Amino acid sequence: MAKYAINEGLTVPGTYSDTIEAAKYRQEGEYFVFYADGSFTKKVLTVDAALIKTIRIVDR
Repeated sequence: MAKYAINEGLTVPGTYSDTIEAAKYRQEGEYFVFYADGSFTKKVLTVDAALIKTIRIVDR
């Protein structure tokens, strides 16, 4: 699994900030969904896309 930094270092009000471990992520409509497996069946985190400005891979 990879580590993803969401909005790392941003100080913009109304954004979500976190670092999580997930195998993959994708945008599904108005949300970014992070998954624990490559088959997109086990969700780790779901976040409103409007709250996310950057997603950076920290470690693979």
